[in-house]
Amino acid sequence: MSQVLESILSLQTPFNMVVMVVLIGCTAGVITGIAKEVRKYMCHREEVELKRDLLARGMSATEIDQVVRSQSPSV
Repeated sequence: MSQVLESILSLQTPFNMVVMVVLIGCTAGVITGIAKEVRKYMCHREEVELKRDLLARGMSATEIDQVVRSQSPSV
C-alpha cells in the first residue's frame, strides 16, 4: 500500500493531486454504498423479527400488515 502511495506522490505536481482527489472520491463512494446496504439489511432484519414476534403472539396477517404499515415511514 505504501508503494502505491509513493508512486502516486512521485507523479508530477498537478497530476498527483488529481489522482489523490479521484482516489479519495471513489473510496468515499464505496464506503457510502456499503453503509447504505448495511442499513437496508438491518432495517429488513428488524422488520422480519417484528413480524415473527407478532405472529408468535397470535396476530392475524391483516393485523400484522396494519402494524407494519403504521411503523414504516411514508415515502
